[in-house]
Amino acid sequence: MIQSLQNIFSPEQVKQAQELFASLSAEQRIWASGYLAGLNQSGELLGQSLVNGSSNGAVTVGTDVQAPAKLTILYGTHTGNSKLLALQAQEQAEAAGVQVQLSDIQKYKNRNLKEEENLLVIVSTHGEGDPPVSVEDFYAYIHGKKAPKLSALNFAVLALGDSSYINFCKTGRDIYEQLTKLGGKGIYDIVELDVDFQDAAAVAIPSIVEKFAGQNGQAAVSAPTAKATSANKANEWVEAEVLEKVLLNGRGSAKETYHIEIDIEETGIVYEAGDALEITAKNNAALVADILEQLAIDASTVVQVEGKDVAIQEALINQFELTVVTLPVLKKYADLASNDSLNAIVADEEKIGEFLYGLDFLDLIKDYPVKLEAQALVDLLRKLPARLYSISSSYAYNPDEVHVTVGAVRFVNKGRERNGVCSSFLADQIHPGENVWVRVRKNESFRLPANESNVIMVGPGTGIAPFRAFLQERETQEAEGKNWLFFGDQHFESDFLYQTELLQYRADGLLQKIDVAFSRDQEEKVYVQDRLRENGAEVFQWLNNGGYFYLCGDKDRMAKDVKKALVQIIEEHGKISTREAADYLKKLRADGYFREDVY
Repeated sequence: MIQSLQNIFSPEQVKQAQELFASLSAEQRIWASGYLAGLNQSGELLGQSLVNGSSNGAVTVGTDVQAPAKLTILYGTHTGNSKLLALQAQEQAEAAGVQVQLSDIQKYKNRNLKEEENLLVIVSTHGEGDPPVSVEDFYAYIHGKKAPKLSALNFAVLALGDSSYINFCKTGRDIYEQLTKLGGKGIYDIVELDVDFQDAAAVAIPSIVEKFAGQNGQAAVSAPTAKATSANKANEWVEAEVLEKVLLNGRGSAKETYHIEIDIEETGIVYEAGDALEITAKNNAALVADILEQLAIDASTVVQVEGKDVAIQEALINQFELTVVTLPVLKKYADLASNDSLNAIVADEEKIGEFLYGLDFLDLIKDYPVKLEAQALVDLLRKLPARLYSISSSYAYNPDEVHVTVGAVRFVNKGRERNGVCSSFLADQIHPGENVWVRVRKNESFRLPANESNVIMVGPGTGIAPFRAFLQERETQEAEGKNWLFFGDQHFESDFLYQTELLQYRADGLLQKIDVAFSRDQEEKVYVQDRLRENGAEVFQWLNNGGYFYLCGDKDRMAKDVKKALVQIIEEHGKISTREAADYLKKLRADGYFREDVY
């Protein structure tokens, strides 16, 4: 039965509604329209009709109201970007009248998957194709024998990654393909987002939301863009002054590690122990000059970047990736080069990683010359992403500053010295009194436990950074729990980072134990995993009594070796099988007692 507006609302109510909608902002109207669309069977936006003054029986409302679409959004993240986008998607979906269930994929009950009708998965890829820790169980479940048939499922996948890795967005692609194999219907092509994902996400998320809203026959509602959502407002860039920069390594060290202190007193920045700091860098001017010379492009040539006129030299210094050649950039360059040798390399999946390792853009244009105009050059390159560093200070301990611990990346390739873009920028170009652009990247999965809990921290090299923050935090909180640190590097004399502070913490009783491994101080190399094994009985006792284990540092070698040592320790001192020990560690991770921040 269809009833006219006059039969439902009094003239006074109609007038009040018109006045209300006339007073709303565009964003507020979108939200209200989306909400009312879920209640309106006619397919017409009730709110918009009121705004337009259609009050003489033109608006009709059905008495048989269809329930709004329901959408489950799962996010799996390592650094927090997936959660940020999930919050944006939730806000926009709810504005479009969709009921949303938002969940960390690690906390999602996999058995519920067979009941889902609409699913949006937002997931990052860790390094060279690995799922983030939080995604491992879901990933294994959908690929395992217990995975359900999903013929009733409509789904979409937002995949995040870093195109400097060969297996860019692999976790997201794998999930998309597997959900399809299980019978699910992908209602939107997989979206692959690089590190500069904001603009692409601002286009993709509203489009995906509209698809899901349409599953229930709801009126399509233009959701607010990502820039308008509250989930995106708290994480803005600020310019801050560098107060101090100290070289931590002693004379004779093969390493170059800097402690950098940044003034945030009047910036509004707030962070927690375990968070990271993003820092924007500039490319080395000499590298830019060499590239322009090789391409015979005048440094003052004007190009268009994001709708603005910029000199090519300035654009290359400030805005584009030069020290790393990503696979997408290589493929685009190979299309321009039409070089058989380069095409063969691009087509060889086994060799492409070795070819790209250590390669910069100057190498590419020297080895495979192409005539490039200035605009074609900037259109080819990837935007220069900010670099991420674990924060090595506690906001509670010193709210006016944020500290980072930066290892300068330097190596020689093809007879030419190479430098990490941000680490060398901080080491060579930035001095106390100068400013850098920074913002905080939250890391909710790497937080301290309750004050009474015991904590084991393993952080060789610059992996010490978050644990310096942890110790400052626990000192400020007067935490009752015990603290045990494992630290390693090359030489005791030159590479014991924060030695004075750590030994003072040991003397004061904040650190109950500190075990160090300096690999080059004896003939046989010794690493932190060796120190863990030597203390295996006590390590197991701490874990078995509810202690927390934190790991930070190199993902590909150190972290794998530490986890292998932990399984051996659990097997030996728990007197269980290797399989049971692996399950024990898996449960520690699932329950939050094992946490890692590896890169």
